[in-house]
Amino acid sequence: MVEETFITSVVGSFPRPRWLIEAFEAFSRGKMDKDEYEEYVNDAVKLTVKEEELAGIDVLTDGEQRRTSFVAFVGQKIPGFKVMHISEINPQGIEIMKRYKAQLTYYRPVAVGPIEDKPFTVDEASFTLSITNRRVKVTIPSPYLIMWEAWHAKYSKDYYKEPEELAEQYLKLVRNEIVRLRELGVYFVQLDEPMLGDLIEATENEPDRYRKVLQELNGQRYRGFRNELSLAKDLINETIKGIDGVRIGMHMDRWPNPDSPFYGIGYERLAPDVVDIKVKQYVLEYASPGSGDPAKFAQLLPQDREIGLGVIEVRGSRVEEPSEVVARAERLARVLDPSRIWLNPDCGFGVGMFRKYSRKIAFAKLRSMVEAAKQLRRKYS
Repeated sequence: MVEETFITSVVGSFPRPRWLIEAFEAFSRGKMDKDEYEEYVNDAVKLTVKEEELAGIDVLTDGEQRRTSFVAFVGQKIPGFKVMHISEINPQGIEIMKRYKAQLTYYRPVAVGPIEDKPFTVDEASFTLSITNRRVKVTIPSPYLIMWEAWHAKYSKDYYKEPEELAEQYLKLVRNEIVRLRELGVYFVQLDEPMLGDLIEATENEPDRYRKVLQELNGQRYRGFRNELSLAKDLINETIKGIDGVRIGMHMDRWPNPDSPFYGIGYERLAPDVVDIKVKQYVLEYASPGSGDPAKFAQLLPQDREIGLGVIEVRGSRVEEPSEVVARAERLARVLDPSRIWLNPDCGFGVGMFRKYSRKIAFAKLRSMVEAAKQLRRKYS
């Protein structure tokens, strides 16, 4: 059997059609019933899956069309969480983000009671599997991310005295969900972990800009660079321990800050802890300026690990030429076997319901990435 090389995938989200956003707003105001809104959502998923298929993506997602954001949706699906607008959590929330130049999604999950174990992505996955014959990826917020995002000193402390207690309870839910998804036939489960990537810009005593926001927003505390890394590693490893039969990856996106002394430095700064996380694949951001050299991180990895290489920028509107994508991939191919390299955009194209990004441009970027993968396969076969 010939090993696949340069498999193409997406990180998660795809821009929502304007009519879906309008339907969401109508539903939120009570001007549309649940059944009608569900039709809109299902149509948006069908459209997104078809576009990914037409682009030639090998392992696809539903574009997270059902989710208010990549993380806030747990507040829609898991009892004990609630979706709250950032201004409801803290009236100064938007100003705090501006002060630190750290943009977070406006709709946020908050733990407001004991969280309960129930399926929270199975319905999404079941529908996606029913409309495509291609392999399917499902994204889930990691326990370390939920700890930072959803624990609030005012709303959560009566139920979880410390943020770590919330993370430990939530990881049990995620373990059960991964098993459910495996039994459904999901090919890839991706744990979303931007808070880990953000640590690249932190020091032992000073947090990165996103944690500075969350300290003020949620009343959290920074544990120090090495303690944060160790905690993230332990939580994620406990989440996936002993689960086989499904590919498990971790997405560490970041938004390199030109003002940071660590601009241009990559994920190798998080070693050795990040390399000790037992996921099969690291889904990483490397197309954005200042992201560093993927070869430096790859050389630290055990032989059984893969890299989902970010080769498409998701914040700009310029569509990359296939030759540019090939050049980005070859930075890694010189040190890593092509069977261990996947190609994907840096991040999702629509991490929140209201993020404005052209579907036409996103589709063109995916087509360019797929064409680059074809060229790479011919060259490295």
